[in-house]
Amino acid sequence: MGLRAASLFMLWLALSNTSEIKKGRTRNHGHYVCSTWGNNHFKTFDGDIYQFPGMCEYNFVSDCQDSYREFSVHIQRALNSNNHPEIQYILITVTDFTVYLKPKLAVVDGRIVKTPYYSSGLLIESSDIYTKVYAKLGLILIWNQEDALMVELDSKFGNRTCGLCGDYNGIPIYNEFISGVASYNSITYGNLQKISKPNDECEDPDETRALPSCNEHREQCEKLLTSSAFADCHSRLNLEMYIQACMQDKCACKGNEDSFCLCSTISEYSRQCSHAGGRPGEWRTENFCYKTCPGNMVYRESSSPCMDTCSHLEVSSLCEEHYMDGCFCPEGTVYDDITENGCIPVSQCSCRLHGKGYSPGETITNECEECTCDSGRWTCKDLPCPGTCSVEGGSHIKTFDGKKYTFHGDCYYVLAKSAVNNTHALLAELAPCGSSDGQTCLKTVVLLVDDKKNVVVFRSDGSVSLNEMTVNVPHVSEPKVGDEHMEFVQMLK
Repeated sequence: MGLRAASLFMLWLALSNTSEIKKGRTRNHGHYVCSTWGNNHFKTFDGDIYQFPGMCEYNFVSDCQDSYREFSVHIQRALNSNNHPEIQYILITVTDFTVYLKPKLAVVDGRIVKTPYYSSGLLIESSDIYTKVYAKLGLILIWNQEDALMVELDSKFGNRTCGLCGDYNGIPIYNEFISGVASYNSITYGNLQKISKPNDECEDPDETRALPSCNEHREQCEKLLTSSAFADCHSRLNLEMYIQACMQDKCACKGNEDSFCLCSTISEYSRQCSHAGGRPGEWRTENFCYKTCPGNMVYRESSSPCMDTCSHLEVSSLCEEHYMDGCFCPEGTVYDDITENGCIPVSQCSCRLHGKGYSPGETITNECEECTCDSGRWTCKDLPCPGTCSVEGGSHIKTFDGKKYTFHGDCYYVLAKSAVNNTHALLAELAPCGSSDGQTCLKTVVLLVDDKKNVVVFRSDGSVSLNEMTVNVPHVSEPKVGDEHMEFVQMLK
């Protein structure tokens, strides 16, 4: 139920939004994206890449055109156990909602929520790698729950944002690092985005600190970022800026060859390539930037985030989100969201009905239909289905096909008869009754069977006769007048 509702929300979001954020898989929309990753790197909406090592809470991006802000995104970093910076928390305000995100935790308006969470134009989803927030107003936030954060905005917010992501005016540097006659370095600019909080003892980074050249690492970084895995990326992104970021990462690690030093910027280059419409190849190995996945899932660098499941077998074919990295089911399998058994062949998918699971091959039968669970879907066939005709109140008639009508009569009428050979017939006597001429009652029912050789008459006073002889029911003769017919009498009454 949750997945289906989430899927419907996404469809509604796509239809409701403006045309700028849609069909992401088929177009380059990197210009609508701001990101931060690794060793305090930032990429603005306008394409500038810079470093800012602040560890306070900062305005990452906000709507700053009017006094009333439609949204804001604040972040704060902290050093992890390996002394590398990671995003400690994200604070999002969207219209009337406040969302607080930490790794494996989502809090909405002070209440911990389970994902997927959806309410009034807001959707929060989580996977083993990413937390995603979708807002109908035109914001998409994707966080890897570690160092990397990406925010995509609708173009309607162009030239009206502020924060570490810049003003989104389409012009690099201007208004971020050059304002009128004044100019700022990246640390000065970053410090201006600090969120002032009471009793906050967070210190600003030194604005006079200059970045080292790190040229000794150019050859290694260039080799990694120009490998064949990124052949589809070079024309889509500013390669030199990512080479410079990689070089700074190597300098910051001071010779320590842990995965953070090289993997963070290469990972960001790959993410941005997918977001720009490219398809990076599998550049990770077991010995280099390796990623593990739960169960029998596999890590892919660029694949559809809309994964087929036993309950939703065609999600990927309908998905318009851009490709991204993550844990996916191997080819030829789908995710088992019914029995939670990981990735399985479609033929092993169970089915669900009214909240209950059914194994492949299991059959359920009702009065008119037999259904078999086959590859996650119900395959049904019609069964011979008894029909019911009724007369109630002496005038209200319902046909075998369910048609209801009212008829007032004063005679014998044919309720039903054999269409072939005329072997049997059912008659009803309707007659006026009561104080009003408009009232009629069912006086007699006549059943003719065995080629009309036997006549059974049921009268409104409760008496029953067979071939003009009064009998008591249950009565067995040729044919049987008993329980079967008695049920019919009860039905008519």
